[in-house]
Amino acid sequence: MGIRTAFRLAQSGVRVDGIASPYTPNQLQGIVLGDIFEGIEFPLTRAEAMRVPAVAKARNLLAPTIGRQPLVALDKNGPVASQPAWLYRTDQDLTSVQWMWTYIVDDLIFYGAALLAVVRGSDGFPITMDRISPDRWTVTNGTILVDEKPVDERTVVYIPGVTDALLDVGSRSIRQARDIEDAVAGRARVPNPTAVIKQTDADANLDQDEVRKIIENYATNRRSPDGTVTFLPYGLDLTLPGTQETDFAIQARNASRTDIGAFVGIPSSVMDASLATASLTYSTAEGNRNSFYDQSLPIYAGPIEHRLSLDDVVPRGQRVRFDFTQLYAALPNPTDTPTED
Repeated sequence: MGIRTAFRLAQSGVRVDGIASPYTPNQLQGIVLGDIFEGIEFPLTRAEAMRVPAVAKARNLLAPTIGRQPLVALDKNGPVASQPAWLYRTDQDLTSVQWMWTYIVDDLIFYGAALLAVVRGSDGFPITMDRISPDRWTVTNGTILVDEKPVDERTVVYIPGVTDALLDVGSRSIRQARDIEDAVAGRARVPNPTAVIKQTDADANLDQDEVRKIIENYATNRRSPDGTVTFLPYGLDLTLPGTQETDFAIQARNASRTDIGAFVGIPSSVMDASLATASLTYSTAEGNRNSFYDQSLPIYAGPIEHRLSLDDVVPRGQRVRFDFTQLYAALPNPTDTPTED
């Protein structure tokens, strides 16, 4: 069943967000509940995912790069003479068109789909478009609900992605990357090998509170500037069973960058992840750049371009494309008239 036939006739008024912070209470709910109900795995949230450096890297490579490119309406002869206003402006006071398309790409990355509110002119084509925040809309039994109410199909434009939502397919790898960050942070707080404090005096009867206090005091001392020197009371002995591999954190972080990059279609070299020695191939900055442009950007720019090219958005015979001319240029465009030195 197509998306147009899946709609139900209902209210046509759609409230539109201006600047919506990703750190809204709805986004943080999963984190808070996860802390309260330890051991229960709640759905991953965008806010939680963006705390992982590799996720932030991938998102910031894709969304702003696409969002800042101009959109152009084309026909068989090239750019149409009269470009629709919604391609280059919004009616929001504080939201630019660059911000809007950047967060549309953001929605495709994390949620696998995006939704735009539309106001149409007398000819039936859009005159304004604005993003609707993902926490306000859902698709239930083929019907789009905004603020839990069905909407008229003419008041919205639904943009389905061509890949699964990162919060779904990448949840395990993202949580694993977060655990790696926690391990690194813990090692930074207590920069020493694994330590075991043994009780050597059989006559000493230590209760659990006393044992916990000894461990806390030792850990606190290790975090101090003079933590290389410590003192243990009579009857206790300190042993260091072994040290962790010095490059463990580097290898683990590298693997996380590679995995998360794979979910969103970004090559490892662009994610600043080192390749295994056995798989190293000669590569250049230009080659990595071309790979990113040719393989990664179309995954998220394509669904937007092709959805905006349908007949309910532009007249038949026209299509909408991002203009990547300046981005793909071998040399950056000058910012002023060239002058001799």
